[in-house]
Amino acid sequence: MRDFLIKACAICSVCVFSAPLWAQGPTLIDPIEVVEGTPSDTVMVAEWFVTNATENPMTLYVERNVIQTVDEMNLPFVANDPGAYERFCWAGTCYPYGTSSSALPLAITLQPMDTTGINSFGAEDWLISDYYPNGVAGVTALEYCFNATEQGVPTVCHTVLFCAGTEPGECVLSVDEDQIGGFEALAPNPVVGQSAMSYFAPEGGFMLILDLTGREVKRVPLAPGRGMVWIDGVEFEPGVYLHAFESGGHISHTRKFSVAR
Repeated sequence: MRDFLIKACAICSVCVFSAPLWAQGPTLIDPIEVVEGTPSDTVMVAEWFVTNATENPMTLYVERNVIQTVDEMNLPFVANDPGAYERFCWAGTCYPYGTSSSALPLAITLQPMDTTGINSFGAEDWLISDYYPNGVAGVTALEYCFNATEQGVPTVCHTVLFCAGTEPGECVLSVDEDQIGGFEALAPNPVVGQSAMSYFAPEGGFMLILDLTGREVKRVPLAPGRGMVWIDGVEFEPGVYLHAFESGGHISHTRKFSVAR
């Protein structure tokens, strides 16, 4: 983790760009999408870094939303009750089990081009999500939304699936599909020429193309409903990029892709 942080910070420290004021929100670096384990595991963990790729300081707090739970879930949490449970850590503070939001007075301020990591007090500033199966099999989906205290900064959300004791094909989100927007897999990847991916955007949205520091390279509008969106490799220099889904001021489904010649 720490080696990756050093690499991420090194990348950020040499990047200069001129994004519009608050044109983008925080950038999630390799967010974990699926954590698989067994019901007997003590804890299942997902963690990732966050970068401020804008030209302005950004003060962030985190909200945790429950998208899907196993049967049974200890929520709201009661000590020693049966059922799976969870907690998260942000800005060096781990919150009590079942907490839905980090404390505003403990929000972390990232300066331009800063990435979360070990702070000056030795605490871990990145997002850490802990899920405790407590003997319960099934899939729990938790969404983490990164909000800025500054007005006009887009909220960035990411959903993690914790799959305990699932069979092949069972580690999926089973809530009503009509409530969810996002992309299918990009193919082919790497992009040589043109690649395509289908999307579902109930209220419309945008496909964002970002570089690895989170700088917005391109924004493509998506019509409401189902459709197909294309990435043309000739528009980009060879290398690794991110594509993301934005709708209603929320950014999700951030994934890596590469462009080759």
